[in-house]
Amino acid sequence: MKITIVGAGNAGCAHACKLTESGHEVTLLKTSTVMHNENFSKILAEGVIRYYEPHSNIEKIAKPSLITHDFKEALDGAEIVMLMSQTLQHEALAGKIKEHVTLDTLKGILVIPGYLGSLYFKDLLDLNADLIISEGESTPYDARIIKPGVVQILFQNVRNALGFYPSNKKVEGLKLFNMVLDNYKFARKNVIESAMHNPNLIVHTIGAIMSAPRIEHSNGEFWMYKEAFTKSIWNIIEQLDSEKNALIKLFCGEGSPYIEECKWRNELDLEQDARTVFEGYAQEGGPKGPESLDTRFIYEDVPMGLCLLEDISAKYCLKTPIATSLINLASALHCIDYRAQARTLNSLSLDNIELNELRLIING
Repeated sequence: MKITIVGAGNAGCAHACKLTESGHEVTLLKTSTVMHNENFSKILAEGVIRYYEPHSNIEKIAKPSLITHDFKEALDGAEIVMLMSQTLQHEALAGKIKEHVTLDTLKGILVIPGYLGSLYFKDLLDLNADLIISEGESTPYDARIIKPGVVQILFQNVRNALGFYPSNKKVEGLKLFNMVLDNYKFARKNVIESAMHNPNLIVHTIGAIMSAPRIEHSNGEFWMYKEAFTKSIWNIIEQLDSEKNALIKLFCGEGSPYIEECKWRNELDLEQDARTVFEGYAQEGGPKGPESLDTRFIYEDVPMGLCLLEDISAKYCLKTPIATSLINLASALHCIDYRAQARTLNSLSLDNIELNELRLIING
């Protein structure tokens, strides 16, 4: 298929490699000059991305069909658009994508991770009723750019789930995206369930905020997954899980603890103890960092994740004392009002809608 990956960071480069390897015609679009410029200059000059599979020292080479900064060139004739930028950029990028995409060839839009960013594309259904709009929770491949032009793939999730808008497109949506990535075999009840099952909502925010002194003291030698999640911190995780799951259930979805979702994504044998699976990931696969408090674990996952949870919950009379406390702490740590830049029902053009009506919209 002709696939355009929007975002040329760690995830974008890794998935460009794997999808090219699978025989797809892949375009990699860099959307800004804020991050990863040296890496992009290298792959643009060479026309290839060099990469390593997990637990391998054999360099592989992927040659995407096109590597570009140009939205019009990148989106012309695309069948699948995969938006893999930071969620902070979803609204702005959705506008550019909608301006340049070719609607008569476009089959699907996949936003990974979502935090309801998929809903910025909902108006395209008025122009192409057959379009599949979807969002994921975490990227199928976790990876890091280890030097300009070179990507280390850390691991592949065993399973990934997708949410669809509207949710009645699950069957054809899974069929379409399973052609792109074969671990997409499962659908959530709706996109709110998918948004709230983003693991970063839980572990990134709690892990970074509650480890602030350690991160600042460590001079870059901090391993969040190995260090942060002590017995007391798991108490906070479980309480935030309860707030998240209450919202999921309000919209007719299936709640599940973070730890069980971690096992489900990462482990073939689902009979294993979930905490054991997490601890194995922490010791063997959990990446180093964050190196400072200037991290997307806070500046992205608080306004896009926790504030979204708080906003929708408050609208429909659910209490979120843990999410609210974490937002307040993050705002105080950075001297930034994260609610002022948050993703909300208003920013998604879904405010002033009664609960039953929004349920029908999300579950339609």
